Amino acid sequence: MRKSRSKRKGLRVPVSMEVRCQVGGKPRFKGRIINLSTEGVFLKTAEPFEASARLTVEFLLPGTMSSVTVEGKVVWQRSYEEEEERFHVTGVKFLTLKEPYRSLIRDYTLTSLYDDNLVRSGGILRVLEDIRNLPSTARLDAYHILIKKERKPRKRPR
Repeated sequence: MRKSRSKRKGLRVPVSMEVRCQVGGKPRFKGRIINLSTEGVFLKTAEPFEASARLTVEFLLPGTMSSVTVEGKVVWQRSYEEEEERFHVTGVKFLTLKEPYRSLIRDYTLTSLYDDNLVRSGGILRVLEDIRNLPSTARLDAYHILIKKERKPRKRPR
């Protein structure tokens, strides 16, 4: 896991948002995005994907009215069964993420750094590893958010 995180070019944040997927000319189906970055998504679906399948994913970024539609490629998949529910988790790498979608997702992931619980649960070292691989301007924005967060003033002894 450590090795793969160091290769990431974007900050990956946990989310829970609905996604519509389509493979080829087949009917669309729904799933959930579990985490998101400018490089790809981690999906949970009832339908499995074929290895290396190309698909279209469409989702609405929280807090915006922006629908993102992007083509991707399945890079890995696993199937699970829990309490009579069978589901599939899939890593999808974006193939065609263009502006303004790239900026919208980058801004959304950077804004998530304001969430203390996210930073703690993801482990600050993991977050810093992801940030280290960002382009220089996005990296500076991320460090600025982490450093300049409002803090409670310390009481001075009298």
